[in-house]
Amino acid sequence: MSAEVVAAGANIQLFLFLSLNFYIRMDISIVVPLFNEEDFVKQSLTSLLTQTYPAKQLVVVDDGSTDNSVAIIRELADTYPNLKLIKSNGTSSHAPGEKVVRAFMRGFDALSSDWDVICKFDADIIFPENYLEQLKDAFSSNERLGMFGGLLTIGKKDSWVVESISRNNHLRGPIKAYSKACYNDLGGLRPVLGWDTLDELLAMHRGYQVMIDDKLLVKHLRPTGSKYSFKGAVAKGRLFYELGYGLVLGVLASIKWSFAQRGSLLAALRGFLVAWLSRKPKFVTCKEARFIRRYRWSQIFSRFIS
Repeated sequence: MSAEVVAAGANIQLFLFLSLNFYIRMDISIVVPLFNEEDFVKQSLTSLLTQTYPAKQLVVVDDGSTDNSVAIIRELADTYPNLKLIKSNGTSSHAPGEKVVRAFMRGFDALSSDWDVICKFDADIIFPENYLEQLKDAFSSNERLGMFGGLLTIGKKDSWVVESISRNNHLRGPIKAYSKACYNDLGGLRPVLGWDTLDELLAMHRGYQVMIDDKLLVKHLRPTGSKYSFKGAVAKGRLFYELGYGLVLGVLASIKWSFAQRGSLLAALRGFLVAWLSRKPKFVTCKEARFIRRYRWSQIFSRFIS
């Protein structure tokens, strides 16, 4: 067999592979928890409803809004049949982490059809028109990809810049997408503070890849709050214990967080040390904690090396 024939056969195989990948149908479902977002929700949902690759279903969960958010969503739903509103009859209460995850789960339970990728998005984000198409391509080309997303940007003067707490090594909670295998392996999202750090670490422990496309930029209309209350800082410090960080790593994490987020260092250290001394239950098993500590230390050492 001549080299030309072999080359032609290889080219045909490549063409068929690329064509098959292009036409692969991937069903994407989106759940958006929402509370009092009348200033942003129309722009946010419209950016998702007009994607080059459409979502199969988009469920918005109103968590007790007292503004005009529900009316805006209902108006959009009259135009877009894949948009569904879940209305809460109760009054929303502030419970960081737990509140948003429980709202997400109500939307997840209301999904009307099967899915290949599930997204948890916030209602104050404007997505580029090809966001879901890039998401689909990423998951369809990598069977070990468990989570995928872009980077959050915020408006500064006449430009959009990457949000200071957005990093290339952590996929932010407002724009998280999960493969079905990864989501099911994790047992869904956990209604706790730091859920979006916990699920990422557990996914990597189970052998899934987490990908952040630093060229896929979304606009965050309401920048993440940078000032934490004393109580919130205590809870953040306690989280480092609950993630299995250990004494030295937990103290370092509390110090780093307090400088990055302008939170109370005293409160964060108090939260961590009280939990560490009382040996409160953790969110992770001993094996998972060992993995998390090794991973976090490797990140610290890599920064010094680079």
